[in-house]
Amino acid sequence: MTTHAAPPPPDTTSNATRLLCAGTYLDPHYRKAVIRELLTHRYRVVAPSYGYDAAPVLAHALAAHNLRRNQLIALAAGAVVIALLMAAGVLGGWTAALFAFWLAWATMFLRRLAILQTLAEHLAPPADDRTGFDGSHPVTSRLTPELVGKINREQASDTVYYGGYKPFIGAGHSVKRWANAELLLGAPKSRAGALGQNLLNGHVPAQHGPADGTNGTNGTNGTDGGGRTERKPIIPFTVDDITTRVCEELLAELRDKPAPSHRVELLSVDRRRFTKAVRTAEGSDSVAVLLDTPDPGHPDHTAAHWREDYDARREYLCVRIGAWQQELVTSVFIGFDIKGSTLHTEFYTYVLGPLPESFHLADRLPAAIDGRLMCRIAWDVTRSAPGELLRLITNPLRERLPSRFSTDTVRKLVGEPADTSEFRLGRYALTAVDCGARTSVRELAPDHDFHHFFQESDAIKYIQIIERHLLQIVGDFLRDHDVDTREHEANQTNILQQNFGANSTNNFGGNQSVGNTNTTQTFGNNSGVTREARQA
Repeated sequence: MTTHAAPPPPDTTSNATRLLCAGTYLDPHYRKAVIRELLTHRYRVVAPSYGYDAAPVLAHALAAHNLRRNQLIALAAGAVVIALLMAAGVLGGWTAALFAFWLAWATMFLRRLAILQTLAEHLAPPADDRTGFDGSHPVTSRLTPELVGKINREQASDTVYYGGYKPFIGAGHSVKRWANAELLLGAPKSRAGALGQNLLNGHVPAQHGPADGTNGTNGTNGTDGGGRTERKPIIPFTVDDITTRVCEELLAELRDKPAPSHRVELLSVDRRRFTKAVRTAEGSDSVAVLLDTPDPGHPDHTAAHWREDYDARREYLCVRIGAWQQELVTSVFIGFDIKGSTLHTEFYTYVLGPLPESFHLADRLPAAIDGRLMCRIAWDVTRSAPGELLRLITNPLRERLPSRFSTDTVRKLVGEPADTSEFRLGRYALTAVDCGARTSVRELAPDHDFHHFFQESDAIKYIQIIERHLLQIVGDFLRDHDVDTREHEANQTNILQQNFGANSTNNFGGNQSVGNTNTTQTFGNNSGVTREARQA
């Protein structure tokens, strides 16, 4: 039975989690997007969390939303009281206006003070005189234990239910990818053949022949009477064998064996399965019930590796490195398949860049709110009161427009292809709903450009380290199973030449094709970067 390494639990106390929580107070659009993705659209499966925990982010988003809601309630209640007092003749026009201005000023002051206190006390970075963020979060009525359990269960699942086109939801934007196909031929039996394999420089084509090792035994010097190379029989292996070997040796070579100063910190290697999450429902009333969680009775397709149908699950090895306190997350997805005596290898790299600089404002706030700071807050509120009051009233109205007139409804998220049948039979078909993850809480953040040159260079470094170790481990595995590795060494040279020699310049945003590989690189602050899975 195939074993699956469980993915690491969400990092509740990471710097990325802290900054995402702070962003819900600092960016109203991000706050709305988080609530929409995890609460309003709770029929969707939660995307995997790479280097952060989504539950505290939603908790702080709801807390920030409640602060604004309470401010609006206080303003509305105060306005009603002032209107009643005016109708009773207790307050005159100027007095009522002064009371209204004071009420608006007081609610804005208190809300700003509460946000500053939350950022400075609960979402502050660790320091000598304070512990900083500990992963705790506020409790609100809408954040039920059932919802928290759903988020925790789905973001840490080893099966990713994705929606849309890209399966690697939550990993960021694509940086580099290549695919490689190698014929599985037995290693040459003769000494000359073995010597030639060791001296091959990567440009001499391999000699092809049957993969069963029965090339003939009547020749001399390792050949049969027809001059064909005599080969050893291949020791049989499966996709699970090579995947397990790569998983174990990547952990050993990058984390366990090196000295502490040479280890790759925050490294995880696990096996994840990816499958589309499309369900059908009889009517709109049953959609929410049916799609609240993935169907537990869904058939398991792991018996046949990489089945070729619309509902198949495909397994990839997920290698993840969290650098810069989990702000820079490099994820590599490695997949193997054996078809027609050919080993096919897929290599996909995604990067989650650093969080927006505006979220880092929480790092520079004072540790305590003293009288001088409160006076500055009072003065700033007085100066910005008219504009802030206008935004406070108009923003809730504007936020409700997309949910009614645009694409922010369940109906618009239901996929209904054009019906070109003769009798328009599509009208009788069951409604299909894509309930898979479309984006992650971290990908909803408005910007992922690098803030530091070394962040970009570290992402490149970790991609090349994993790539180099992968090629070495696969080569050793094939040699241990008596496979002719001349083609593997030639392809390895072509892949590595994309990073060195004539191709040493990384043109992020361009495409390269070398040998048997197809490499796409889109990365960095380049204008050609493609940001996938960014949903408004």
